Amino acid sequence: MPVEERERTVEPPEQAECCDCNESVDRENTIVVNGDRYCDPCHGDNFYSCNSCSESVHNDNVYFAYQEPYCEHCYWESFENCCDCEEPVDRDEVYWRNDNPYCDSCVPDDVSNMLWHLEDKEPPACSRKAESFEFPVRRLVGVEVECLIPHIDALDTPSFWTSTSDGSINSEEGYDGIEMVSYPASGDLLLESIDNLMGWSNDIGAVVNRSCGLHVHFNSLDLTARQVAHVGIVYKYFEEILKGMMPNSRQSSNWCKDFPIPKKQLRHITEESELIEMYYDYMDSHPSTDKYNDARYCGLNIHSRYYHGSLEFRLHSGTINKTKIINWIQILNRIIDMAIDLERYTGDEYDKWINKPPITHMVSTFGVELCDYINKRTSKFKGGRVNE
Repeated sequence: MPVEERERTVEPPEQAECCDCNESVDRENTIVVNGDRYCDPCHGDNFYSCNSCSESVHNDNVYFAYQEPYCEHCYWESFENCCDCEEPVDRDEVYWRNDNPYCDSCVPDDVSNMLWHLEDKEPPACSRKAESFEFPVRRLVGVEVECLIPHIDALDTPSFWTSTSDGSINSEEGYDGIEMVSYPASGDLLLESIDNLMGWSNDIGAVVNRSCGLHVHFNSLDLTARQVAHVGIVYKYFEEILKGMMPNSRQSSNWCKDFPIPKKQLRHITEESELIEMYYDYMDSHPSTDKYNDARYCGLNIHSRYYHGSLEFRLHSGTINKTKIINWIQILNRIIDMAIDLERYTGDEYDKWINKPPITHMVSTFGVELCDYINKRTSKFKGGRVNE
């Protein structure tokens, strides 16, 4: 007998309600976002697909870059907003100025930006201006002492000093490399700060090694570009003598390169923009107020003028010896004073001064006591005196 055919029944698709239009639709055709089900048309009306991760992004939360939609995570992973026009900029194409992102159209002219930044600068609020000057330095001075201290969990710093870690220091077993940074001070208050550091270093057992340096900042906000250029002239004029006071390792260090600008070119600088363009060009760098611009690694660091408002001298080897620190500060102070005087010289007076060998101006620039100290240091490292 033929097999009786039975009527086959087909189960209807399981239904689900769209959370937006409330219509019932086949469950398998819904799209789930954050636990909510949408029909295809409503999903298209309410969501974009992230151009990077393809996740659904609600219209209220979507980010656009170059007309493409992104979720928040993917957007900030790939883009920055220009701080001027607020348009998105691919991270590979962004320009950074003063830690602010710019697009190609809005990035400010570097030199103009630096001039504006310099005009807006003031000495730090923590600066200490002296009223007595047995220590004869009237300009605000900040001192940075690189050293190593025995490893401790909590560091107490001396009065009027702060500390920061320093990766450029080659630490030794049981020691941490740090940089002690003084509040800017002048005169006897500066000497007080140095005394505080000496007491602290003796108590804690601080030491230095060949990777350490002594950096001294002199406030330059009252100086014109032409005066700063003449600081460069006087520093370069005495540079070989100053280097002779230092260990060989410091004389050839990449952290304090020779000052590169010829004295003849410095003499003709009259505008700040000329000084900026010339300094960064000779340092094979690009003008900016970014802290870590490579132009900072010079024995006389003029880049510091546009970041800190100071001229930084980086040549000295690491030390926590009071005599070395105060003598070095006074030597640099005399260089700045001489530069201010030299800037006022007429052409003939200037030529007469600059064309003589440096030893002829040693005593008139530094005084007898500092010259004796310079000769003592030179004898140690070169085996001879400057004036021999």
